[in-house]
Amino acid sequence: MSASDPGRPTVITKIVGGLGNQLFCYAAARRMALLGGADLCLDTNFFRSDIYYGREYRLDQFPLPAHQIRHNRLLLPAVADTYWWRVKRKIAGTGILPGADYLIERDPHEFDARLLSHKITRNTYLDGYWQDERYFAEVAEQLRIDLHLKPDLNDEQRELKARMVSSNAVAIHTRRMQYAVSSVGQGDGSLTPSYYRRALETMLDLTKSPVFFCFGDDPEWFAQWWPATVPRTVVHHAGPLGEVADFWFMTQCRHYIIANSTFSWWAAWLGSAPDKKVLAPKRQGLAYAIPSASGWIDLDW
Repeated sequence: MSASDPGRPTVITKIVGGLGNQLFCYAAARRMALLGGADLCLDTNFFRSDIYYGREYRLDQFPLPAHQIRHNRLLLPAVADTYWWRVKRKIAGTGILPGADYLIERDPHEFDARLLSHKITRNTYLDGYWQDERYFAEVAEQLRIDLHLKPDLNDEQRELKARMVSSNAVAIHTRRMQYAVSSVGQGDGSLTPSYYRRALETMLDLTKSPVFFCFGDDPEWFAQWWPATVPRTVVHHAGPLGEVADFWFMTQCRHYIIANSTFSWWAAWLGSAPDKKVLAPKRQGLAYAIPSASGWIDLDW
């Protein structure tokens, strides 16, 4: 952390959602601050009243460069605080608030070129998910440095890492906490087992001797559809920071089969193998989907 430079403007970004969403918020703001010669401030007030999922701020687990943190004491009941934040967001979107420029995401499904063209002349506040690689592609190398985790591993974890880095490891991820995965697509954001079967077949064709490591918030689910002839290892760390451990292990793999999830999107993006292959679901019929990064393969499902 650091105090702001009184002679420089600040890019302030509202950090929201789970780990993957937080990374998107950070990446867009980091690019704007770097290229605009501004300081960076992360507004973490969302987490004081996340009444829906109870998520926690996780960017403090990464070796981010010096930045400011904005976190105010909760003065209202959580429900009222959430409502007040929405009201302030609408007012900011009108452009009538003084003292700063406010860039409020208009539609999370549409790319917003304002983030790339905005000239920083004073404090600038970002409020949105910004889930598109184009918002930060120019500073990709710096982001990989910012987000390079160095965890302390126990003996079992060191053995797991050794297995990953010595093999043609494929991380496969599914998200079931928010999406009910069924045998029939409902058009509600869920992915069906048919997507994962297709992805497995594709990865077996694209790579030599792949070794599969399965990640997700319902590790037993894999057994319901996984082909008996294909070996797999399920990786799941429990506890408050278990998701961070799972995330880091995913980044140690060489190739990826991701879900419609910001969590696995970022793990795949941070994976450093020069020949990595990333398979992602096409956005067809998905209420929640993220554009794939450059070079990834979108699959029908």
